[in-house]
Amino acid sequence: MIARTKGEKTLDAVNNTMLVIISLFFILPLFIVLMTSFVSEEEAIRRGGFILIPEQFDLSAYKMILASGSRIYGAYVVTIIRVVVGTLIQLIFTCSMAYAISKKHLPGRKFVIALVNLAIVFPAPLVPLFLLVRSMGMMDTLWAMIIPFTINSVYLFIMKAFFQQLPESIEEAATIDGCNQFQLFSKIILPLSVPSIATVGMMYAVWHWNEWFNASIFINTPSKLPVQNIMRGIMIQASASDLNIAEVAMSAPTESIKCAVIVISTIPILCIYPFVQKYFAKGFLVGGVKE
Repeated sequence: MIARTKGEKTLDAVNNTMLVIISLFFILPLFIVLMTSFVSEEEAIRRGGFILIPEQFDLSAYKMILASGSRIYGAYVVTIIRVVVGTLIQLIFTCSMAYAISKKHLPGRKFVIALVNLAIVFPAPLVPLFLLVRSMGMMDTLWAMIIPFTINSVYLFIMKAFFQQLPESIEEAATIDGCNQFQLFSKIILPLSVPSIATVGMMYAVWHWNEWFNASIFINTPSKLPVQNIMRGIMIQASASDLNIAEVAMSAPTESIKCAVIVISTIPILCIYPFVQKYFAKGFLVGGVKE
């Protein structure tokens, strides 16, 4: 074993210190938001602003947001369905198209890639997109938040770059063994692509979870709105009106309500992320290598 020099040890100590400091910059705001969500109305009036450690933990903000009859429960169901169905559909189409355009012998491949690049440079304007959704009869439905956004061009190229890294000998061996193109793609290519699929799938899921603008444009029925739209209304008004419960039920201070909204809307993603985090570095590494 080679002995480490004093300079190397010093560099490691400096790197570790910097990593701890940077981590605190990310963790401390989340911790303050979490703690402020437990502040009572009396303490908020007396101490004001964001509070690092509350004197007494109060659940008024959570009781208000999660009260019986609150619209938040239905919004969570809509969001979960949107995330699951939307991510699944997007992965199916993204992986299928990425695999197709990764083959250099595909007729019209360069033209298709040029169209995808054009979509990146010139994204669809809002008015034509609205007219398209309305003409297809998807207004005020869950599909309006999924179908028009089936493929993200950037994620498509990430998957395309990954498929191009796979050895052609694997496909040749599978073809000799009698696999058709569908069997080759579903039983050979996809299992080898788990890191990139998990990475792209997580990014699609996070986008669906956080996205609210398209729902505010295409959805008219309040009961069909996803959770982020409900949360946005609370953040703006800091009242119970968006939850469809009595205003008298609100006894928490404004900042506590807003912080509780942030906690409730971010916890699901924070719980899921650790399970797919291990795929992120590998997925971006192999999917980000260019020809």
